[in-house]
Amino acid sequence: MFKCIALLRRRPDLSREAFIDYYERQHAPLIRRLLPGIVDYRRNYVELEGAFLFPGAAPIDFDVITEIWLADRAAYDRFTAAAAQEDIARQIAQDEENFLDRAATRMMVVDEKGADMAKAITPQALLDEREIMRGLSRFARILDNKQWDRLSDVFADDLSFDYGTGGDQRGMAALTTNMRRFLDRCGGTQHLIGSILVDVEGDRATSRSYVQARHQRMDDPAGPIFDSNGEYVDQWERRAEGWRIVRRDAIWAAHTGDPMILHAEPGNLG
Repeated sequence: MFKCIALLRRRPDLSREAFIDYYERQHAPLIRRLLPGIVDYRRNYVELEGAFLFPGAAPIDFDVITEIWLADRAAYDRFTAAAAQEDIARQIAQDEENFLDRAATRMMVVDEKGADMAKAITPQALLDEREIMRGLSRFARILDNKQWDRLSDVFADDLSFDYGTGGDQRGMAALTTNMRRFLDRCGGTQHLIGSILVDVEGDRATSRSYVQARHQRMDDPAGPIFDSNGEYVDQWERRAEGWRIVRRDAIWAAHTGDPMILHAEPGNLG
């Protein structure tokens, strides 16, 4: 395993509680979504009460110790190359301005001894991963059977999403409208979801999955088709009813065939 450690200081106008809330709810999911290859990602928030310092020692000047594990040096190189891409670097920097004193950031690669990362793969983590993968499979079948009342089997009511159809949207009603505006206008469809990667972290998880969606013209099963290919990047939370998607970003890569099957231009997909 290859490990990085960062010592980070919160923005001085933020309370400790607001700092932790922003890091957990906004920044950590963003890092998971933008940067590849993270095996484990932990934030250790400093508790000054009970801290022990030798007389004359420098004060603790950071608020969290962040640990990121990657599989090997090659994974680390891919990780840092992605972080250096202009768009990704801009998104990370802009988000860090919201909660970090960026001038105080220190990050290093360490040579860790004595850790057994195999222990991090628990039976519960495997069960969680299985449930999330089955949730993606259910989603494909819900779309192909046009069972709009079952979208709540996969998505949280308070979700947000960007399907490439007009920017960021929120809520189950908006999601249902987005699906139906295209798929109610075509005939048979088949959504194939694969190459799934799932990272579980307690009651939160991130999945990345390739999708190929085939659409036929209404009442013309032997006629032309329209295919769309891309990737779903999903943020999940463990809710009382099970794992649910709370954020989806659909990233479309290629389109072939007749887009008028959906009564839409190529770039506006259901």
